[in-house]
Amino acid sequence: MSIAYSPSSASPDDVANDTANMLVPNIVLQADLFGSPVIRPADIEATALGAASAAGLAIAVWKEDDVFFFGEKHKKATIFRPTLNEELRKKKAESWSGAVQRTFNLADLSLFK
Repeated sequence: MSIAYSPSSASPDDVANDTANMLVPNIVLQADLFGSPVIRPADIEATALGAASAAGLAIAVWKEDDVFFFGEKHKKATIFRPTLNEELRKKKAESWSGAVQRTFNLADLSLFK
């Protein structure tokens, strides 16, 4: 399904929320394959912030308490919990891993030199 937005009908927050919600199936898949909760922060524009935070932690500019989700930020985050039983999770994870392995060497990388 495609949704078109006109400037008069949607705010930037509406577009950001719809974009974030399009990722939900992938986030649920991650939680199921890893058998671990996945936290989606309330601020979905966190890629650059995450890279900067990791660098700052590595050189001790910040402490973990300054970077990770605590307090109000954590309350607004969405947590996706795994839904698969362990046996099915292992089968799906093995299948996914096998699919990834089969993609190796499919491309002729010498074309990109």
